[in-house]
Amino acid sequence: MATDKVSSKIMADARARVKEIETELAAAKEKLKVKQAEGKKAYRSETVELTRIEEERIRREILAEARLAARCEVLTAKHELITQTLQKAAQKFTKSKTYPALLARIVKEQGKGAAVLLSASDHKRFKNSAWAKKAQVAPIAGGVILRTRGRDLNFSIDAAFESLGERLNLEIAELLFPDTGSAT
Repeated sequence: MATDKVSSKIMADARARVKEIETELAAAKEKLKVKQAEGKKAYRSETVELTRIEEERIRREILAEARLAARCEVLTAKHELITQTLQKAAQKFTKSKTYPALLARIVKEQGKGAAVLLSASDHKRFKNSAWAKKAQVAPIAGGVILRTRGRDLNFSIDAAFESLGERLNLEIAELLFPDTGSAT
């Protein structure tokens, strides 16, 4: 019987130990569940924050691109207005009463022995003038180009606008758009 008592005691101790282990296991499971829930909560919170930050960055980027595109459109429109203003000024100048006399004087003073090049409209307009009878057509808006063997003397409106360049554009922009400053 002594062996039965020893066996019973071992079995009872074993059962008690199993219950302890099961209790420890249940406590460990509970701790892990709590830790997992806290981790999930922290992960979700961090994900929400990162999403908010990325959303804000994307929103700022889209706004910056939209502002840039709008500014480009405004600048393109302003540049077009400046170009139209220059074209109108050139047309007005070529239609002025002093324009034919100015061209004749330039050819007379500078054009000895030079080929005269005129715009297509000026070529038609001045074809009967003595100084323009042998003139050739050049792709210019107005004025005259005097071509000699060694050089060209360019008195065209295109050359004048080109040499005045940026300064002329800025002055026109200030006249057309006084409230916004420079348009170029």
